[in-house]
Amino acid sequence: MKTQGLLKNYPIIFFFVLTFGFSWLFWIPMTLTNQESRLLVIVGTFGPTSVALLLTGLNSGRNGLRELLGHFFIWRVSIFWYLFSFLATMVVVMVSIGIHVAIGGAVPQFNDPRQLYLVIPVFAYVLFLSVLGEEIGWRGYVLPKLQEKHGALFASLIIGVMWGLWHLPEFWMKSNFHSQIPFSLFLLQDIALSIVLTWLYNGTGQSLLIVNLFHAASNTTLGVLPILPMDTGGDLRPLWIAVALLCIFAAIIVVVNLPAWQKHRKVVD
Repeated sequence: MKTQGLLKNYPIIFFFVLTFGFSWLFWIPMTLTNQESRLLVIVGTFGPTSVALLLTGLNSGRNGLRELLGHFFIWRVSIFWYLFSFLATMVVVMVSIGIHVAIGGAVPQFNDPRQLYLVIPVFAYVLFLSVLGEEIGWRGYVLPKLQEKHGALFASLIIGVMWGLWHLPEFWMKSNFHSQIPFSLFLLQDIALSIVLTWLYNGTGQSLLIVNLFHAASNTTLGVLPILPMDTGGDLRPLWIAVALLCIFAAIIVVVNLPAWQKHRKVVD
């Protein structure tokens, strides 16, 4: 009973502690052995979702789980949100590459357009073996609880920082693409992305469907278009430009309606 009371009184703390513990249990050994296992990386990625489902089940039972997962079925939203989810990152990346080339950078090597069909399996892989392991936790579980206590802006900043730190072991895996990116750049990106994802979540009536589509489309875009250092010969400038544009967009979202971002949002558990 005492443990149950602690879970109900401190769900946010338990979420972060258990999420880091779950994921790092699988990731840390790989950093020590310099041997990356794709399977263990994927299992660790499901830390946020696994912990969210566990805590929801313990605190709210079947009804809580049904309510949490029900957010995936919030699909009747404006077509704008679908278009934004699928296309926004592509636009930012293409503009970033264009700016990079315009100020003297080398034109990156794009994939053969005839291989465009590969975007579909890549998107499916990212969605089902990566993004679904995260967003039920970050946006579905902890975001509403943080917004209730602190408002959307503070909640987004906290999640952005914790989200970035959660990835930290992947930066110590030499064979992982994260190791080629400065952690400061990645952390800045996650904080800005966290604001955008909060905007998507709140703007669609808490649709986890839209959140997952945007996250999966973003990761797919970064994997397909030549902007990461392994695709630019180690040049980080295009990625820095993309993150700068992302930060500007996130700032605009907040400034345009600052009172709403500071307002607490009541959540029924």
